[in-house]
Amino acid sequence: MKNLKRTFLIFCTLFLWGTIFTISLFAQEGNILIDNMPRIVGVGVGLIPDYEGSDDYTFGVAPFARLQFKGRQQYIMLNAYELQVNVLNHPWLRLGPSLNYHFGRDNVDDDVVDRMEEIDGTVEGGGFVGIELIDSTNPRKRFIANIDVLTDLGGEHDGYTVSLNARFWYPVAKPIDIGLGGSIVYASGGYMSTYFGVNPTDALRSGLPMFDADAGFKDFRINPVIVYHVNENWHIATGFQYRRLLNDAEDSPVVDMRGSANQWIVGLGLAYSW
Repeated sequence: MKNLKRTFLIFCTLFLWGTIFTISLFAQEGNILIDNMPRIVGVGVGLIPDYEGSDDYTFGVAPFARLQFKGRQQYIMLNAYELQVNVLNHPWLRLGPSLNYHFGRDNVDDDVVDRMEEIDGTVEGGGFVGIELIDSTNPRKRFIANIDVLTDLGGEHDGYTVSLNARFWYPVAKPIDIGLGGSIVYASGGYMSTYFGVNPTDALRSGLPMFDADAGFKDFRINPVIVYHVNENWHIATGFQYRRLLNDAEDSPVVDMRGSANQWIVGLGLAYSW
């Protein structure tokens, strides 16, 4: 009976994931991820920017999961729309492929930005390398850092991003863990010109000045999370992500004149572990 209930819960969660991706509600990176437990699945809901650089917010939903193979260090991890697979069975070194779906920009609330050419969603692929330092006396204590490289596979922005990420987990009480994450993202010229540039056609349609967005550091992010363990199987998480756009991302008319360089994602998540 216990195995049947667990199978049913997992099936419902996977079905929910499929529904979420089908209706495309979540258009920014999720801020809820519980990766200091070996096998956990969940879903987060919250408020997200309407597009990258927007000061309008919309409701979003996204899955998260970490499925580690029993007795080994290999795992599959899903954070909103990015899937990573660690292929190494190493005590602390992590390495593997990444696959990501990057949402486009269309039907946004801002009337001026909405006049610009639509940007379709695209699939990005690449890989990551990093470390995961786990306390042998309490696996809930861990430090994770990696470099993640993603390049456009769908031909929408024909660019790439390089992210340096770090996260620290610490249990402050038996039922409570706190996590603190941070990252900085470098984006190529192709990425920057697609999402932050204003070409002559867009300038004519929107009335915004033309702008050529060059490669550079796109943003840095700070992401605190609190996890409350209801029992050994069920968990509630809440957190937020502050994202500060930098350089040409910040100076783009899409952001400077119509949006904000200060981006917030606030969420609440429910998770099941076994």
